[in-house]
Amino acid sequence: MNDSAKIKYFPKRSLKAYDGMSVTADVWEIAHNEHRDEMRAHILSMHGPGIICGLEIHANDPADHYVFITPGAAIDEMGRVIVVDQTIAYDFGDEGAGSYMLLLGFAEHEKEITETKVKFMQHEYIIAARQSLPKQPVVELARVTISAKGAAIHDAKDPYQPKADELDLRYREGQADIRGQIRAAVITYPSDNHQVYASWRVLIREMEQLMHVKLIVDMLPDIDDRINNYDMVYIGAAETFEPSATQTAILKNYYNNGKGILMEGLDTNGAKTLKALADAFKVVPADPEKAGFFHEPFFFRIPPEQISAKRLFCGNKCILCNDPLTAPWRGELNEELLHREEIRTNLEWGANLVIYCAR
Repeated sequence: MNDSAKIKYFPKRSLKAYDGMSVTADVWEIAHNEHRDEMRAHILSMHGPGIICGLEIHANDPADHYVFITPGAAIDEMGRVIVVDQTIAYDFGDEGAGSYMLLLGFAEHEKEITETKVKFMQHEYIIAARQSLPKQPVVELARVTISAKGAAIHDAKDPYQPKADELDLRYREGQADIRGQIRAAVITYPSDNHQVYASWRVLIREMEQLMHVKLIVDMLPDIDDRINNYDMVYIGAAETFEPSATQTAILKNYYNNGKGILMEGLDTNGAKTLKALADAFKVVPADPEKAGFFHEPFFFRIPPEQISAKRLFCGNKCILCNDPLTAPWRGELNEELLHREEIRTNLEWGANLVIYCAR
């Protein structure tokens, strides 16, 4: 949410009272709306939208199509406070196969006390699963991809990589000062390279702690149209592979649309294949020091020690590194353990490359 969206709620006028003025319902409403708007603007500018506390999501045990939402509070993008004051059981049983977002929204309705005829606005909440975002402001609590209608929903065994029918909390809107979100598709050859994935898990935590950037990573089995849903793509190759003409075209179109690609040759054969792939979609070489990833967000004069500038190929938003890139993120290099200082340096270098490719 940008600054202009936050400040638009600040009231630009206030009611001027005078002796003998008629305090009608309209006048009363104007006076109170000024304070409401000022409070909403304060909440947005000083705290921001997201979950304040609670609202934790858990699957039932034993698993079925219910999930449970604990009491808590959140702020929507209009600065309205939404309070859930009791545990809620939400039933996904009527939802068919597909991907859903569990959303929390603000609601209110007019209520009257019969004895006194006094009317007031009752503040409430709405919880619903949707496959797309509604026009009204909402707070996202969780996601889930349902494999079939009535499928049992589980807590994720791996919260960084939830599977079908598991709760995905990676997009959950916490109220911490998260300054951005980056979605990265990670593809390895051979597929499911657990060591590369372990490195990305470390970088996910470090980028949130150091930079307040939420990095969301999905492991994809191969290059296909799904990469278009991501801000950047990482391809790590530890073997020779032959991308089809369709796959090359998909990657070329992705790159030509201004999205970034980070490639790592995990061995000599992989490095040759990735260089040929970069040549196939005509990446124009660029000076790495002038590309920007040496200076933002962390300042470097030279790459980390194990990376040779001669083995670092750079084009506009395309980087090919033929020296170890991701292994040092998890504290390993050539089967040796690294010191904390070396790990930190490589994680900051990795953050620079991710920001460069995704911006």
